Amino acid sequence: MRTLTTGIKRSFIVLIFLFPFSTARAQENTGIDLDKTKLQLQRDREKIFIEALQLSVSQAAVFHPIYVKFNNEKKKLDEELLSLFVNYATNYKHLDVKMMTAFIGQSEKYQQKELGVRKKYYKLLNEAISVEVGSQFYEVDDFISTNLRINILAGLPFTGAITRNQNTN
Repeated sequence: MRTLTTGIKRSFIVLIFLFPFSTARAQENTGIDLDKTKLQLQRDREKIFIEALQLSVSQAAVFHPIYVKFNNEKKKLDEELLSLFVNYATNYKHLDVKMMTAFIGQSEKYQQKELGVRKKYYKLLNEAISVEVGSQFYEVDDFISTNLRINILAGLPFTGAITRNQNTN
């Protein structure tokens, strides 16, 4: 698990610094190409799965086409997650009850979609390869997703600051 943690930290650390900015400003101000960063995220995710699952050649042959479909769905979810948090960070100084309610609702919908994708591919891998591989896949995806969210959240201002800021004005 230490290898997974190191790989994830290396993969996602750049993303933390992008969230205080809008997507366009992040690219301008940091010199980081957001599209390249997203591509690197996809590559690193694949490497983490390969290292963690340690599939035989025959298992890998079955896994790869399933993973390609999974990865396509994950790309869409990554875009949604990034958009959600960029929107939050961009509008942070203007957050109100309506915006926070919408943000929480969108976050819940995202998490439900993400869980649905994880369950779908667990089932596919369980049936196509084995319960062990399906379970490992589920665990690794959960680990990666949780770490991504933690890294993103660590780079965002905490909503408690809204109340403190409103009380001081």
